Amino acid sequence: MAEEFNYRMETEINPTTATVGTPVTLTVRISDITGGEISSVQASIPEYGWWSTLRSLGEDTWRLTETVPYGAPFGKVNIRVYAVSKDGIRGPQVSVPLTLG
Repeated sequence: MAEEFNYRMETEINPTTATVGTPVTLTVRISDITGGEISSVQASIPEYGWWSTLRSLGEDTWRLTETVPYGAPFGKVNIRVYAVSKDGIRGPQVSVPLTLG
């Protein structure tokens, strides 16, 4: 039986509170990978129709910088972050809180 695609993910978001027009940077470090190789790291806020792919910096680190768009909702949102294996298997998801104000 094949080993399950799994990993340990550490996330960092800066700033943790942002307003319209503010660039927000999400950095993800992944270690202890089992059951496959990482093809991509994805981030999303599905309830607002936002999805993006992080850029690999090498050394098991990925980063994304996005500017908070006009019309973004006020309050707390959870950015869902997960890796996808080269076999197309989605790994465990981590939620990263961001406050929009």
